[in-house]
Amino acid sequence: MKHNNIVLSVRILLLSVLFLLSSCAGPLANLPYTKGAVADTLSAAVSLSFSSGERGMSGNGYLIYRRPDLMRLIVLSPFGTTLMELYVNGERITIVYPGKGAAFAGRLADLPERGESAGWRQVRWVMDVDPPGSALRDGTLERLNSLGVRERVTFENGLVTAKALSNGDEARYGDFEVIGGVPLATEIVMENAAGDRFRLKLNEPEVNTPLETDVFTPRLDGLTVYPLAALQGS
Repeated sequence: MKHNNIVLSVRILLLSVLFLLSSCAGPLANLPYTKGAVADTLSAAVSLSFSSGERGMSGNGYLIYRRPDLMRLIVLSPFGTTLMELYVNGERITIVYPGKGAAFAGRLADLPERGESAGWRQVRWVMDVDPPGSALRDGTLERLNSLGVRERVTFENGLVTAKALSNGDEARYGDFEVIGGVPLATEIVMENAAGDRFRLKLNEPEVNTPLETDVFTPRLDGLTVYPLAALQGS
């Protein structure tokens, strides 16, 4: 009788573990999406935050994106005015502060390594993810990616859920939604070796709607344009 009770207890424990594992795997493991479906364009309201040690900031705004490397981010004040606009076009980035009458332009690699602007150094790498279901289904692999950068990538159900570089930079993708067959990570968290943390949350995203090229072109008339080096210490 004692032996039977032990066996029964072991079986119950195993079933409980299996139930917990299946519960943890739940939404993403069973996420129904169309293999290979990608967001060629994306537009969404966003909330974003930055923290570095005891310093931090947060805000709201709008994001528009066109595959593979065009992006525009508008950050608003609590009163709805534009505090900052950020434009990415390939390796080029332009940061506009309308209230200051100033803009900063140059290559992504020229951004400072610390501070609020540093998080955008890896923006192309963060945006460069595999089409769903095109690579590993579950697990982690190390490789040289399409940008010529060596990285470690984690997949779940054919979707990229995390990436890491040898310098300590990491990106995590979560809160997936399926929109028109396209699986979309609505939360992206980026952390670097210095301890800076950036979080971007998408709200009510729309995918694959037409976006004209000129919406990704910064308007610099009347602004003083500085090199990105002038952002050091920001």
